[in-house]
Amino acid sequence: MASADFSVPLEPAVKADLEAEARLSNQTAAEIAEAAIAQYLFGRKLKREAVRQALKETEDGVFISEAAVSQWVQSWGSVDELPPPEPDLSTRS
Repeated sequence: MASADFSVPLEPAVKADLEAEARLSNQTAAEIAEAAIAQYLFGRKLKREAVRQALKETEDGVFISEAAVSQWVQSWGSVDELPPPEPDLSTRS
């Protein structure tokens, strides 16, 4: 795939950190920046999809109660960690 030049102004400290990481990882600063941008964009795409799915569930009247979410979160890191809760509330009869 062909690449295109792209210029981004960076704060001096960020540029120095990027260049240091490039030296330490035996990569170019451009390779690290490209990977970071790709990861950021992928994360944004996942977030948009999660929001889209949540809005669909809202339109369908499907919800997870605060109690179920709290119980799940409180179990994080414990031996008995719970799976993500399933919807337990509905506005539909």
